[in-house]
Amino acid sequence: MTDGELTDAFDANALGRSISHLEHVRISFVLLRRHGRREAEQRIVESTRRIATSLGVADRFDEELTRAWVAAIDDALADGDESPQDLRRRPELEKGDLLGLPAWSRAV
Repeated sequence: MTDGELTDAFDANALGRSISHLEHVRISFVLLRRHGRREAEQRIVESTRRIATSLGVADRFDEELTRAWVAAIDDALADGDESPQDLRRRPELEKGDLLGLPAWSRAV
């Protein structure tokens, strides 16, 4: 699945499954490129919440952490990264816990 196809399916809530951290990063790159930070962030937050709810894990959605990741990926784009494939220049973005653990896992 291409980055664009993955993003379109995510945005339309048509995946029917959870997504990995790296898929989330790929989607964020695409949405930031397409829409800019404000709209991309809103789409990512809404779609991630919708997917978590549809999978019965709404309590695992961490909006603050999701927004922090969008900011980190937007910063990478501002530094010249053009696509999710540019992650090889930013291996830190591959680390799902780079910005901390989600609130639900800290409470466990």
